[in-house]
Amino acid sequence: MPNLRAIVTTAVAGSLVLGLSTACDSSADSSPATAPRTVELQAHRGGRGLTVEESLPGFSKAIELGVSTLELDIVLTKDKMPMIWHDPTVLATKCADTAPVTPDDPQFPYVGKLVHDLTYAQTQTLDCGKTLADYPDQQGLPGNKIATLPALFDLVKTYRGAQLRYNIETKLEAEHPEQSATPQEFVDVILSTVAGAGETGNVDIQSFDWRALPLVRKANPAIPLVALYDDTTFVAGSKWLGPIRYEDYAGDPLGAVKALGANTASPGYSVPYGRKAGERGFGLVADRAYVERAHELDLRVIPWTVNDKATIAAQLDTGVDGVITDYPDRMREVLQEKGLPLPPAYHR
Repeated sequence: MPNLRAIVTTAVAGSLVLGLSTACDSSADSSPATAPRTVELQAHRGGRGLTVEESLPGFSKAIELGVSTLELDIVLTKDKMPMIWHDPTVLATKCADTAPVTPDDPQFPYVGKLVHDLTYAQTQTLDCGKTLADYPDQQGLPGNKIATLPALFDLVKTYRGAQLRYNIETKLEAEHPEQSATPQEFVDVILSTVAGAGETGNVDIQSFDWRALPLVRKANPAIPLVALYDDTTFVAGSKWLGPIRYEDYAGDPLGAVKALGANTASPGYSVPYGRKAGERGFGLVADRAYVERAHELDLRVIPWTVNDKATIAAQLDTGVDGVITDYPDRMREVLQEKGLPLPPAYHR
C-alpha cells in the first residue's frame, strides 16, 4: 500500500535536552512508515515518445533522464535469443532490409517475417531505426539493430551506481500460438538470462498471456508478477487468461489477478483506451475505488500507457503505485509539480 506523505513539524528548542529530543522525533518522522509516497515511473519500451522504441540509445536516454523502471518486451528468435521487440513480425513501419545474412537465403527479405521464424543473425541485418508518425518527437536512429536482453543488462552496468528495475513482458500470442515460442520457452530463456546477468532481484515479469505467470512463480517464487489486461483480453471466452475462467470473475479483474497469484494489476488506463482527461467520455479504469480495493487485496496498481500530463496527473491522484508512459520527461514534470519524489538520473 502506498505510504502517506510525511508530516514535517518544526519546533524551537528551549534547551539542549529538548533540541536532542526534537532531533530524535525528526529522525522518527523519516522512517519508512511516514516517508513520502514514491510512485514508480516506468519508461514504456524505453520511452518511445522520445527515441526509437526498445533501442539501446532509447534506454540510455531514459536512464540519464531519470526513471524507476525500464519497461520492455521480449520476443524469442528461432534460435532462442531474447530480443527486445514488441511485435510478432518484423514491421515495415519500423525496419528495412539491408542484405541477406547469407547469399541466396530463402527467407530474405526478412521484413514481414515472424521473428520466431528468424535466427538472431538474420535479425541483425535489419535496419530498425525508423520513427513512427504517432510520435513526432521521436529521435530516429538510422542503422539501429534490434537489441537483446543481455545487451541491455550490459548497458545498464556502464552507468555508475545505477539502481533500476526491469519490467519484462513475455510477448506471447495467445490467439495465434504458432507465431511465438511457448510460455515455458519464454520463461526458461528470460529467467536464465536474468540470472546470468545477476539481475533476478531487479525484475518483474509481466504478461497479457496469463499462462506464463504461474510458470514464473513455479520457477522462482520471489519474482514479482504483473498481470496485464484490457477490455479485449479480460472478456468471456478469452484465450489470454490462462488458468482463470472469466465467468468466475466477470466484472472483477482484481479478483482474477489475485486468484492468479500476481502481485500487480496493470490495466489499460482508460475505456475506451486512449481517451484523455477532459475529453468526452473519459474515465480511468484504475480510479480511486479500484486502487483502494487493489490495495486491500495487497495488489499494486500500475496502469499503461499514460502519455499526456493532465491524464498522468489524474491517474496519480487515484493513488496508483506507478505509471507506464511513453514520455518519462512529462511524468517527471508532473511528479515535480505534485511534490512527489523523482527517480534519480544516472550517468556514465
